[in-house]
Amino acid sequence: MSENSVYHRPDNTLLALLLALAGMAAFTPIFAAGKLSGGLLPVAVLVWLRFIGGAATIVSVAAVKRVPVFTRVSPLWKLHLMRAFCGVGGLACSIYAASVLPLADATAIGLTKGIIAIVLAGLVLKEVITGRHWVAGVLCAAGAYLVVRSAESAAGYDELALAGVMSALMGAVFMACEALIMRYIAQREDTVTILAYVNVFAALLLSGPVLWLIVKEGVSWSDLLIFAWMGPLAIVGQSMNISAYRRAGAATLAPVYYGTVVMSAVFGFAVWGEIPTRVAVFGAVLIVAGGAILTLPNPFRKFRQAS
Repeated sequence: MSENSVYHRPDNTLLALLLALAGMAAFTPIFAAGKLSGGLLPVAVLVWLRFIGGAATIVSVAAVKRVPVFTRVSPLWKLHLMRAFCGVGGLACSIYAASVLPLADATAIGLTKGIIAIVLAGLVLKEVITGRHWVAGVLCAAGAYLVVRSAESAAGYDELALAGVMSALMGAVFMACEALIMRYIAQREDTVTILAYVNVFAALLLSGPVLWLIVKEGVSWSDLLIFAWMGPLAIVGQSMNISAYRRAGAATLAPVYYGTVVMSAVFGFAVWGEIPTRVAVFGAVLIVAGGAILTLPNPFRKFRQAS
């Protein structure tokens, strides 16, 4: 991409990290919606509520800001459609996994998207993958594994539900692909256009089947309103993520998103009283260390340049 693009931002890993953390905080309760609902709403309905609410929110923002979202067709509409498909698949898999597994387990398993994104970023986007990326990825993966093992022991069950594990892994693949698409379009179109296309496309894909499901299952509209917050909150989180991808590459941000397991642990403690074990705490330390390797200055860079 040209450095003169109006949507280009100078690389700023620290700011990108802070934006990514804010985006993760917004999405933590959304991924836990299945468990929060206690089976009140089917997963498909929760996913639809997130995207239909997001579409309504961002279209309203576009109208206020007078962004010509639908008066001209985006040249990247096919990528927006692909991202909408990945977004729906990733969210559905993540919500389902979190509803049948402990939240920390489902989140940690889904964090394999970081390793997937690092590989895809090098193969597809031709981004430079340095040793720091791989070291950070290994540390974060090890930390996530320890958190998963800790949650498994603390929960008192013998093995993870196969359906939940497979769902979490599929969600990781979907989200890794979405991350690459976001990195590409984030530097080529404005935030409102990006969010409008993905949310409207996803809402259109889901509305017919989900409305039929709502009627068939006799879902109450009052129950739907309880989770109306998902759409606007997702728009906030997506805006933060897009801003992050404008300032750092997908390979750089991928390991950083392992911080979701820490936020899930905090959320689980606040809502369900889950207390992390020492092993889980050590895993969280490894995750933070992985993020620090990416963001802190390389102490050997000046030495190498001088030599």
